[in-house]
Amino acid sequence: MGHLPLFILFAVFFPDFVNGQFSSDCSDAPNDAMRMVCRRLRVMDRRARDNFQSQLDNEVWPPAMPGSPVWQQPVPVPPNARGQVATHPYECMTLQCLCPFFNGRIGPDGHCMLTNGSPLTMGYRKEYRMMTDSERQRFHNALNTLKRNGEYDRLSSEHQRVGTGSGAHSGPGFLPWHREYLKRVEIALRLIDPGLFVPYFDSVMDGYLEDPRDSILFSNDFLGETDFNGFVIHGPFAYWRTLEGRPYIWRNLAQEGQLFTELQVNQVLQQTNVEYVLAYTVPLPGCPYPTNYGALEYTHSNIHLWLGGDMKPPTTSANDPIFYMHHSFVDLIWETWRQTRQPKWVREDAYTPDLPQCANPQHFSYAPMVPFNNLANRDGLSNSYTDQMYRYAPRATCTAATPTCGSKYLFCDTRGYPHCVAKIKLGGLCGRFMGFDACYNGQCMFGRCVPGPTPPPFRPTPSTTPAPATAARTSQTTTPAPRPFVDCFNRNPCCESWAARGECSSNAAYMRTYCQASCHICNPSYNVTNECQNRHVSCQQWTQDGECHGNSQMFMRENCRQSCQLCSVRKNLRCTAPPTKWPFRTLTWTLRDSEYITPGDRFIIRNTLHRAFNLWASVSSLKFVERPVDYRWGPDINIAFLKKKHGDNMPFDGPGGIVAHAFYPTIGILHFDADENWTLNQGNGINLFQTAVHEIGHLLGLEHSTDPRAVMYPQNKKFDTHYDLSDDDVRAIRKLYPPLKTFPLGKVL
Repeated sequence: MGHLPLFILFAVFFPDFVNGQFSSDCSDAPNDAMRMVCRRLRVMDRRARDNFQSQLDNEVWPPAMPGSPVWQQPVPVPPNARGQVATHPYECMTLQCLCPFFNGRIGPDGHCMLTNGSPLTMGYRKEYRMMTDSERQRFHNALNTLKRNGEYDRLSSEHQRVGTGSGAHSGPGFLPWHREYLKRVEIALRLIDPGLFVPYFDSVMDGYLEDPRDSILFSNDFLGETDFNGFVIHGPFAYWRTLEGRPYIWRNLAQEGQLFTELQVNQVLQQTNVEYVLAYTVPLPGCPYPTNYGALEYTHSNIHLWLGGDMKPPTTSANDPIFYMHHSFVDLIWETWRQTRQPKWVREDAYTPDLPQCANPQHFSYAPMVPFNNLANRDGLSNSYTDQMYRYAPRATCTAATPTCGSKYLFCDTRGYPHCVAKIKLGGLCGRFMGFDACYNGQCMFGRCVPGPTPPPFRPTPSTTPAPATAARTSQTTTPAPRPFVDCFNRNPCCESWAARGECSSNAAYMRTYCQASCHICNPSYNVTNECQNRHVSCQQWTQDGECHGNSQMFMRENCRQSCQLCSVRKNLRCTAPPTKWPFRTLTWTLRDSEYITPGDRFIIRNTLHRAFNLWASVSSLKFVERPVDYRWGPDINIAFLKKKHGDNMPFDGPGGIVAHAFYPTIGILHFDADENWTLNQGNGINLFQTAVHEIGHLLGLEHSTDPRAVMYPQNKKFDTHYDLSDDDVRAIRKLYPPLKTFPLGKVL
């Protein structure tokens, strides 16, 4: 199971990079601002590497039973795409998944219709100054609603926690992490006003100004103005208390750094290798890729420095709403590169190589995307973000023939290559733009914007070609905000029994994650004394989708008992508390006789089970011995192929759905559904060997893993000729049954 050091292979193919100059003290940075950014990223990288090993050992274990749930029209959803079903709206990746959280309904055409009769559409992210005045005001109102109800601070604290020592900064995970994070913030806004989106802040347009601090962006109609100390005391975000307890947001504009330039944007778009976009920003000596100071993580940090104050360090930057608009523009640049440089089928798989001398392991492609449950870094490459959830409006442009930018807050500089520029607020410097409509609600006199008549707006000559016919616009009505979603659920029907036994304190790590309602970590919005109810807004939809069985059955048995027709079954029927591991190291097993398997099948099944048991034995101190059916003492583990109801209160459901189930130690029961199409060395059907390895893991005391590479990951995997235990599986089984002598994560000697 050892892995070849990939960096040796890369050294062969990239000798110039390896032998070139390497500076670990950032002395090769092109300027002081980049040197500051580089040093900060290196500090964050060192902390992340220091934290990584301790995180490997920070695993949680359940008290007893296995099981935890595991233009504005979107394109068709691929069958296996994630986010089609979710217990929390932030986990959704389709509009159909979001629909119940908006109190909407899915129509016959598959579209979600809101309560006011309008469809739920994808977000259409415009530049902040390209929004209509109504859209901008609604955006400000929604942000203030999130601030008042605490959700803005909760979301900001998520970024604060990954501000240092994580996979969100200083490496390839930077862009995927912030894409997922921004999607969640946008959903929070849309739950208040479904027509909203996270606009982007194209700071290139402000950088053209003589002094960008004079941009209309920093007026009370937009981000608000500050006092002498840089505290935001005017505008829509005045007197916002920060996470640190300061009574206002702090900005310290133009003291260092710079805003984006068109050259920097084009340098990113001209890259042809993913390694220079999902970049190694703080490589160590021996990395075949030199530091790329033109990478988005570096150039975007310049804007953080220029804005200063709260925006300067990552731990406080999300205090200021401009953070989200700035990162929306960064995401736009990345998406533009993806669409112009990568075929669609490549975009979801092209991730930089996992090289420890180039990035800390929290940036590796399959590393968990903390703190987003069950996501890996490479999940941020999904096409579903812009296929299903949002799209970007084009950047503002103009020409000499049509010198207008489509917004009263922008003007067109037609000198040289025509481009759009942010208008200047009254009192700002405008000498560079004499003769242009550069001053908002004023005119440029003696180099300053002063009140006065503004030039008439440019009006293009009407086209002689008739406009295409369009459907009449329906009347717009305000969609009432749906009832706030409260994410307070147990993930297992045994949570109440476990909490009554004191597991909330004795097994706090697990219970905090999977039994929040029973441990009073949050306040549920449903009646906890009524077991026979649908506690989640999506229960009926999930039941129609067959979620009452399969990977989500534990969540459904707890929260969707009415729609799953489980009211007649006691919820805690199987909530016993057996040990989480076997008290001895030699276990016996037997394949029981069954009318559903022939003698020939039995021979093949026994050989397959031997292979599955031996896989676990090879990395632990366990030994497995097969016993005959009539063995006088009875085996530790009984294995059988059965159908439908078979006496253990966990009936099978025919082909598909539940294919097998196993009980925790020391019950020793493993059942396979005889109705399934069991196969071994072919892609069709259900692979017996792979299923047996997974279920035996449960027999030995293992819970489901969050690592998609692990055999204990709660998903049926396609047939794999190299199917083997992952490092996560090995660590988990060795925690229960440590081998006598091993090489690191290797086989037992």
